[in-house]
Amino acid sequence: LNPNRKTMPDIDVDFMDTRRDEVVQYMRDKYGAHKVANIVAFQTIKARQSLRDIGKIYGYPERHISLLTKAITNQKYTLGQAYKNLPEFKNLVDSDEYFKEFVSLAGKIEGLPRQSGQHAAGVVFSNASMEKVLPVTIDFNDNYISQYEAKYLEKQNFLKMDFLGLRNLTTIVLCVELINRHFPDLKLSKDNIPYDSPEIFELINTEQTMGLFQIETTTMKRGISILKPSCFEDVVALLALNRPGPMAFIQNYADRRDGKEKFTYLSPALKDILAPTYGIIVYQEQINQIATAMAGFTPGEADMFRRAISKKQVDVIASMEKQFIEGATKQGYSEKESKQVYNHILKFADYGFNRSHSVVYAVIACRMAWLKAHYPLEFYSAVLQTGSSTSDSKFTEYLTEMKGRGLKVLPPSINHSGISFVIKDNALLFPLSAISGISDLFVESIMEERQKGEFKDFFDFVTRMFANKISESQISKLIDAGALDELYPSRESMRLSIRNALQFAELNYSPDGQLSLGIAAMIAPSMPEEHDDPLDNLDKEYEVLGIMLSSNPLEYKHDLIASKGAIKISDIPSRGKVTIVGIVKNKKIIKTKNQLMMKNLLKRKQNI
Repeated sequence: LNPNRKTMPDIDVDFMDTRRDEVVQYMRDKYGAHKVANIVAFQTIKARQSLRDIGKIYGYPERHISLLTKAITNQKYTLGQAYKNLPEFKNLVDSDEYFKEFVSLAGKIEGLPRQSGQHAAGVVFSNASMEKVLPVTIDFNDNYISQYEAKYLEKQNFLKMDFLGLRNLTTIVLCVELINRHFPDLKLSKDNIPYDSPEIFELINTEQTMGLFQIETTTMKRGISILKPSCFEDVVALLALNRPGPMAFIQNYADRRDGKEKFTYLSPALKDILAPTYGIIVYQEQINQIATAMAGFTPGEADMFRRAISKKQVDVIASMEKQFIEGATKQGYSEKESKQVYNHILKFADYGFNRSHSVVYAVIACRMAWLKAHYPLEFYSAVLQTGSSTSDSKFTEYLTEMKGRGLKVLPPSINHSGISFVIKDNALLFPLSAISGISDLFVESIMEERQKGEFKDFFDFVTRMFANKISESQISKLIDAGALDELYPSRESMRLSIRNALQFAELNYSPDGQLSLGIAAMIAPSMPEEHDDPLDNLDKEYEVLGIMLSSNPLEYKHDLIASKGAIKISDIPSRGKVTIVGIVKNKKIIKTKNQLMMKNLLKRKQNI
């Protein structure tokens, strides 16, 4: 820690998101529950809410409240910003004194605290009992919650730490567990996963980076296409450069690294410091090094200098400019050279990123890339289990990427699926618990019954699950999801047989709920032979899973798609007109700022 620092240190630590609470409890156990507190966070009244609250209190008609709130199409706008930037809202307010008064009253409560919550990561510590030094309240578990917000605690010199729950760490741990389960001789540990081997960078350069920490966004993929990382240090630089500001220098960095662009240093003092980044200030630590090497700053002074620049503390920067130039001239550098270097630092310091952060981020990203390269099914299983739901657009992106790598995600299987994704026959089986209306408790009962032997057919399944009070609705949803496809080839035939199956099951049970005759003692009803409508099956599958897994409606339109010359969305060039194909779920017509009609078509999420 910097001994010259005037404020308490800023300590952020990432943990598995499923175990963050254990860390906080450890701190309570170690230092005393009376010296540790979570931190309050106040939610303020936004523009729309202020209109609703005033409308309710003053008895304004609901239609007028709705008229005003719907006219604020940007939820981030304040009332003033909405009036300035949204013509529809402005015209409505200006149309009558009645609306002006309404909005004026709402403006009086806008921004006031409305309710309190809890800071997502912050925990505050004190040498004394919290009750003696802070206003506190107690949560349902008898733990303290500070009633000062985080920024005020820091001003009062309390030690605040941010314990962040990071999903990617949970994904890594789960992936390693799956790998060791499937390959017990490997004995892989989360601490010894390679992060600097060639296959990692080969995978990253394919831009198949979904699920990889910090490098899965479109912006990062663009940076990857320019930088083409070939070693760990390239990934570290990518994470630091590929953000607003330094992004403009990614091409320079790549060209200088590859010998396509020549560069010089403003001063010989910068050579050793900036040589690893080809003359570009990339990391905040480089600012500290320059101030120490060229201006003779102590490590503490150099850190204060870096901090002042990054925080844009104008008064501190002004005083340190004089100190920097005087120090540099004493070291034998000219005043002109010193000023050039100082201005160069100011130019880059606004967005300089901590190298320490970037290195740790790169370790996580590269370790995940290694897992993904060597054990793709285990990796995707862990990512899908810990990540987004089927209603999230990311889920579809995962499936699209898997399809591009020749990996399959299949509908749930009544004999093999469970609560989580399962790997079987080089494919991922969808969980039974992901089916709408099927609870984890019911899935556990299926898995328990399955231990006595696999379900042989549709009637065997219904009969054996009858004691668990299986309902017509649950059976229907399992059929629609494709979970019972292995029991009978026609979903429509099974749908028509649900009531017969339940009656057959009831006949096999005595009033006390025990199998009275044994399933084999009675002949099951015959199954009606019905032909499935594949498109109807897919619609029902989408309703219960939120996605179509067994097939795709567009697969039945190959000839039409080919005749239109349509291309994949992923193949769309940066310029020119193209034809793409999708499935319209619904449409919404809205007005643009220029009052032009715009139709927004919502595509059904699909692994196309």
